[in-house]
Amino acid sequence: MPTVNLLPNADISNSPAWNISTPGADVYEELSNDNSGNPATDSNQINTTAAGKKCVIQFEDFDNAGVESIDSVQAVLRVGQQGRGNTYTIGMTITNNGSGSASWAEETINDTASLNWNTNTFTSRTTSTSGGSAWNDTDIDNIAMEIHAHTMSGNTLRVTYAYFIVTYTESTAVTHNATFFGANF
Repeated sequence: MPTVNLLPNADISNSPAWNISTPGADVYEELSNDNSGNPATDSNQINTTAAGKKCVIQFEDFDNAGVESIDSVQAVLRVGQQGRGNTYTIGMTITNNGSGSASWAEETINDTASLNWNTNTFTSRTTSTSGGSAWNDTDIDNIAMEIHAHTMSGNTLRVTYAYFIVTYTESTAVTHNATFFGANF
């Protein structure tokens, strides 16, 4: 099945606020470019030294041309925390920017410190709400992500990249171009 990655394109809120590494930048700008290097030297990230920080970002629209169905949506965060023995819990909630029906309870991932970025991949969701209906274009075009720093044992918790993986089925439109007794149909 084909997939597309949706990237952040607007801030909805940042309260209680994560620190933003680039002065004057928005949260979504910091989370829209991947960094595979050292978390401590990445110039595009949000970070915190205290648990409880929460931001909500909106994502770009999904181009549904030629799409028969949207089969799943999966959130991914690139998270870093350095310091031997440190641990963290990062939370993510699929939500919407006011117009769609996407809504999921917060999901958390517990991970350990690393010298490099950890890719935290959340559960692939096949419906737009818990026990709800299939994803549709309105849901995806209004999708947002809440990122929550739940717990951390020390050092600085950092996030450099956030995106949604949308898996879909392409349309199977049948085109007839047959010649029958010399006439094209």
